[in-house]
Amino acid sequence: MSKPYEASRRVESDHPEAVVSAVREATQELREGLQRDGIEVSFQDIALLGHSESWDGEGQRWVHVAWDGADAG
Repeated sequence: MSKPYEASRRVESDHPEAVVSAVREATQELREGLQRDGIEVSFQDIALLGHSESWDGEGQRWVHVAWDGADAG
């Protein structure tokens, strides 16, 4: 079983562009982490999995992307 990979970014504002930018940055970070471990996956493959959002105890919005190995198809 492979380990899960995750990346998160804080959303800097409520503007839709800020969410898109945070998701893009987290997706790129996740892709680079996968590549460091020899897992070749495209940005588009990760993007198709979508993202989740959460708010921390200070009310700050975060986006999260993940790849768990089973996603490799």
